[in-house]
Amino acid sequence: MRFLLFTLYAPIGSFGEIAVGERRMGWARPGRSAILGLVAAALGIERGDDDAHQALETGLYYAVRTDAAGRPFIDYHTAQTPEARRARSFATRREELAADDLNTVLSSREWRSDACYTVALWSRPEGTVALDAVSEALRQPRFALYLGRKSAPLGLPLDPDIIQADTFMDAFAARQRNKEEETVLERMGIAERPEIAFDHDTPGAPAEARIERRRDAVTSRTRWQFMDRAERVVVTRGQRS
Repeated sequence: MRFLLFTLYAPIGSFGEIAVGERRMGWARPGRSAILGLVAAALGIERGDDDAHQALETGLYYAVRTDAAGRPFIDYHTAQTPEARRARSFATRREELAADDLNTVLSSREWRSDACYTVALWSRPEGTVALDAVSEALRQPRFALYLGRKSAPLGLPLDPDIIQADTFMDAFAARQRNKEEETVLERMGIAERPEIAFDHDTPGAPAEARIERRRDAVTSRTRWQFMDRAERVVVTRGQRS
């Protein structure tokens, strides 16, 4: 099988849980919707193109390995937003700030510093997404890529690579780290027993995986709607590439 693997690292990043009230907490790793959203940005797919987003959602398996878990921290965040009114919308942040009815919104947002991940994508039987096209887009993205929030630009090249392997676990083991990634991981410390999370319906997956639930299966990017899904997580023996 063919697997597309790439690296995700940024000095800071955030992978938000369900946003309720003033506390905006995050996960320790990027979820499926975050990965596919980054791929969509690289391909130049706009948020309103629900058909293209659904093609990614239904066409790809995903797995993510936590190479360095990083450190969480909380940002006390303030922002100005206009009052919500029916039939009123703003095309840009600049238009919002020009409104005459601004209110201050307070929130506490969780971030993660110096976290590094390896992502694997591969085709589902019914999928129509070409891995080669995704790989090329990750090398030359159409839109700016970031780790969870726009203020978190990537700190390393994605370095996409297509690997032939029997399983995604074999593909992870076969990927070679480049010198830049080795330098970063030497400074941060490689996880001794990295976790790998993957789709619950992945064929041939390890049987000893635990089950976790997340609400990040894309229903509509336009309306920002997501459904619950299950994913499986295994703890592996750390190894140096």
